[in-house]
Amino acid sequence: MSRAERPKLRIIEGDRWRDHPTYSQVYASDWRDLCAFLRARFGPGPPEPEDIAQQAFFNLGEQSAGRALQSPRAFVFRVAINLMLDGRRSLSRAHRAIDVSEPILRADDDPDVERALIAKEQMRLLESVVTGLPDRHRLYLAANRLDGMSFTAIAKHFGVSPSLVRKTIDEATAVCQRALATGTIDYRGLSRERNRQS
Repeated sequence: MSRAERPKLRIIEGDRWRDHPTYSQVYASDWRDLCAFLRARFGPGPPEPEDIAQQAFFNLGEQSAGRALQSPRAFVFRVAINLMLDGRRSLSRAHRAIDVSEPILRADDDPDVERALIAKEQMRLLESVVTGLPDRHRLYLAANRLDGMSFTAIAKHFGVSPSLVRKTIDEATAVCQRALATGTIDYRGLSRERNRQS
């Protein structure tokens, strides 16, 4: 698809970018390009290019209608590059923390009690959110976030399309993020099972 043919998103007031039908067209036209670009620039991962691309499109979908974007494609590419760099930095810090020759914490350091309590409370909240998710959302989210499976691997394992896996994990992630941001559980926005087995 040429640059001139790429759809521009026109959003009505109060919508998110993901609520407009053109968002799906942008996703379909740029998804493979973004994955190929990330794989060529950063390699196969970790983090996996497909997961980073998914998060970049999720971020685009979460943008408010009031935000004017000249090019949704440029937006997701820039976000994906930043996410990949952040992911690489986090992995590097984790590897350094595990390296015994470079200890990060000393045995006599006092833990930050307030942070520990907040983290515990957030974990309890997330456990409640995940427990209340529909089976498909819970299974796909666990496979991706806990077992480290890519969207393609999950789709193959459950015998469904990768786009269904992406959509389901996006929805479950949005519920978790909303719960952490507001402190309340709100399952709005989850698609129904519609007699699917997975």
